[in-house]
Amino acid sequence: MTDGIPRAEPAASRLPGHGWPIERQSLDPVRIAALLAGAGWPGPEPVVLATTESTNADAARMAAAGAPEGACVVADAQTAGRGRLGRTWASPPHAGLWMSVIVRAGDQASTRLSWLPLAAGLAARDGIRALGRVPIALKWPNDLVVPNAACGGSSGLGKLGGVLCEMQPDGAVVVGIGINVTLTSSELPVPTATSLLLEAGPVDREALLVGILGALRGRLAQWRAGDPALAADYRAACVTIGRLIDVDLPGERRVHGTVTGVDDDGHLLVDTHGNSVTVTAGDVIHATI
Repeated sequence: MTDGIPRAEPAASRLPGHGWPIERQSLDPVRIAALLAGAGWPGPEPVVLATTESTNADAARMAAAGAPEGACVVADAQTAGRGRLGRTWASPPHAGLWMSVIVRAGDQASTRLSWLPLAAGLAARDGIRALGRVPIALKWPNDLVVPNAACGGSSGLGKLGGVLCEMQPDGAVVVGIGINVTLTSSELPVPTATSLLLEAGPVDREALLVGILGALRGRLAQWRAGDPALAADYRAACVTIGRLIDVDLPGERRVHGTVTGVDDDGHLLVDTHGNSVTVTAGDVIHATI
């Protein structure tokens, strides 16, 4: 490996992928620990699992048992992963990065808490961008998307991954991040999805995990400090701003209009024929891109 850190002998399978020989390897806890040490990671080492029902559920149990901020669970496969709005999330073993991190939110005000999922999405984008090969953006609130993706989706955006934040009874927040890494075209869950493999070729999942953890640490520091750069960076990364959209709201309501911005609480501002609507939660569909 270019980082000089040896990898344990993996259980692997080789798959064709747009001309690249893809070797799917199990995550190596020893190498992850070495990469984290080299990056100066101050938190505990991640719990690495071969398979689990849901890393978010695992992290929630760890939080209830008193695990500190930065405690992380990562799995090679999930059998009952969860996405936003009750969606399921699944992929072949060793083909994605499925991770959940505990954040001790403390006494942050509710207005600050509304920015946490957006900050987490931005951190995931930071970690992917560090690879230097994928023009990753954010679809509000925290979907990781690739403009003009190889998947050829009708909207011009390929969904690469997403973030699910879940508040725990003790005030901790579990930040779940899922990213399609080596899925081939035939393995994508929907035609508008994509993967890092399809967009840029093979990717080191262990380095990606370490990069996202480091980026999350930095974005959390901005979030806690109320740093205006966090909101500025999010708005610059969010391709939903300026787009004509439909938003499916709770109660089977739909809003149609043009997004004018993201307010200081992280909510979406939509102009509907001259009336401004503030969207706090909903399923956003880009009508044009």
